Amino acid sequence: MPAVLTAVTPPSAARIAARARRSRSLLALAVCALYAVFQLVAGPRWTFFPDSYRYARAAEQYLGSSREEAHRTALAAFCASRADRTAHDELLQPTVHESRHTLRTTAERACLDRWIDAPDVTTGDPRYQAVFSGRPGYPLLAAPFVGAFGVLKGMRLLGVLLAAGGSLLVFGLLSSAGLNRRAAVVGQVAFLATPLGWWSAQALGEGLFTVCVLCVLWGGLLLLRRRSMVKGTALVALGYTAGGITRYSSVLVLAVVLGTAATWALCRNRPSRHRGTAVLAVSSAAAAGAVAAAMRILGLASSQVTLQDTFTHHFDTPEIADPWSALLTLAGRFGRDWSAQQAGMPYFLVLTALAVWALVRYGNGLGLLALATAFTGACVVAAHPLVQEADRLGVLMWTPVVLGLPLVVDRHWASVPVTELELRYAAATDTR
Repeated sequence: MPAVLTAVTPPSAARIAARARRSRSLLALAVCALYAVFQLVAGPRWTFFPDSYRYARAAEQYLGSSREEAHRTALAAFCASRADRTAHDELLQPTVHESRHTLRTTAERACLDRWIDAPDVTTGDPRYQAVFSGRPGYPLLAAPFVGAFGVLKGMRLLGVLLAAGGSLLVFGLLSSAGLNRRAAVVGQVAFLATPLGWWSAQALGEGLFTVCVLCVLWGGLLLLRRRSMVKGTALVALGYTAGGITRYSSVLVLAVVLGTAATWALCRNRPSRHRGTAVLAVSSAAAAGAVAAAMRILGLASSQVTLQDTFTHHFDTPEIADPWSALLTLAGRFGRDWSAQQAGMPYFLVLTALAVWALVRYGNGLGLLALATAFTGACVVAAHPLVQEADRLGVLMWTPVVLGLPLVVDRHWASVPVTELELRYAAATDTR
């Protein structure tokens, strides 16, 4: 009896590509889920900062609370979070024998007694408060989370979502740049494992601002590679707009630096002389102009105010006559200290050097965007050269590492292309 041959129709290239995209998406989501699990055991490593208190207070006011009610609610969360961290740290000391409950209760009561009748946990000076009133983006986003879950749980959940969302944007950006799945996941993990992920998860504006920056970079990449003018322009506009209401001063620096870099590429780099680069340069110039105009029209805090804040310890002492000269002096001291730290433990410089090499050699537009973003972070630190805040303020300096190291992986750990998958499928199902 003749054998009956069953025809096996191999799937189309479109179906295989769709299956590959689903697999990539599931892997990226699995990384986010694992990250969320890690955050569950982080404990008091996640804590409220004084800025967190102000954002929580603003979120409560957006939900309808009075200033006094918002102050008390935000202060209760602030003191509870700081008390948890204090008790945790005290229990690690060999000479401490009190219980965790006692340590926590004592620290929380001391915090509440100190600030309950104060207008702010730092200072009520209107000049200082104006710095935060011009940043409504993050507390507006936090308001529904605070309303649904309370201050601490709501803002912690928002932090995890922002960090995970930022990592997905990195994954999508690298995939859009043509990197294979493994390389894109390396970038996603690098984002979560570096200070970019750490500060994104905190109850601060860094997470939302980082997401905005990644939107600008993704849109800029599409424009530089002439992939999609509409989508690229929309992402750039969305990132600049959301970033402007989150941290307008940093957006101003980013727009100036990125616009300058795009203009340089348009004038000096022949492959970049096309409409996409021009759109990026014009969009960045428009964003910088819009922020500068808004600062003047709305009376937002300028660099002069923030410098006085720095050199008067939040306006506790009289203003100084020449803050710019003081800034140069402090920046010089800070630069020498930072260089010494990097020489003693140069992992950041080594990773950055490797990443910059990969971006320059293989980036094809990605290098321009990553380096401009890193320079933005350096400018922000130079404007606020404070040792205790440098890691947070300069977090964008890690952008080349997050976007550059995956290029090395992509070149030396390539995944199987779709065409080869089809050939393998055909060989496996060939019955003739």
